[in-house]
Formats: sequence, structure tokens, C-alpha cells
Amino acid sequence: MTNSKIIALFLIPLALLGCSSTTEQSLYDEIGGHKTLETVYGVAVTRIYTHPDIGHYFKGVPKRHLRDQLVTQTCELIGGPCEYDGKSMLESHQGLDIKEREFYILVEIVQGAMRDVGLTYQQENRILQKLAPIKYETINL
Repeated sequence: MTNSKIIALFLIPLALLGCSSTTEQSLYDEIGGHKTLETVYGVAVTRIYTHPDIGHYFKGVPKRHLRDQLVTQTCELIGGPCEYDGKSMLESHQGLDIKEREFYILVEIVQGAMRDVGLTYQQENRILQKLAPIKYETINL
């Protein structure tokens, strides 16, 4: 076998590897997109509004509005096509004096809703990881 044939045997597979495109699926697409987020937050918002420790924070806020804001914000954070244009978390929570314990109640409600609609433990954790920085923009302001 000549040197040029040997080189060609090595270069052709490398060239083919360079041509293949591997697009990684976003977490948004992996969980089922907008429909799944709508379901998760539909369940969560109902539980939030009726929770004895945190429901009072949402008096006067239409459920649909809260759900839409949560869906859009999460969609953007997990790689979906959404663009959150609502109030900043600092602005939305200013003066509410939300305690860390109350924040974690909401997190547990959202996590329970994710579980109830069939997201895996790994998917829940990846979503919560994206949402975690919001904590510092919501409590004790």
C-alpha cells in the first residue's frame, strides 16, 4: 500500500467527522418545551396560591399572569426560544420581606410539580440549578 493510500485512509474518516453536526438538545426541548412548562407551573401556581405560608404574597396577582411569567422566565433560562421581559426579580419582590424558609417552600412546590408531571430527578435538578440565583434577588429585600 502506498503512502498516499495510507494517508487517505486516515484523512477520510477525520474529514467525515468534521462534517457531521451534533447539535445538543436544549433542556427546554428535552423536557417537552412550552407545554411541559405550562403544565408544571399550572400545577405549582395552584399550590402556591393555596399554601398557608406563602399564598398571601400573591393576593392581587392573577394566577395566569404569574404562570405566564414563570413559564417565560424558565423557558429563557433553560435554552428555550422565550425572552423574559417582565419586571426584574428585585423589583417584583422589593418590600415583601420574603424569608428564606418561604422561598424554599416555593421551591419545593415547583419541584413537586415537576415530579408530578413526569420530569426526571436529573431534569428537575438542572432546572433548579438555573433558577437558584433568583433566591438572592427575592428574599429579605
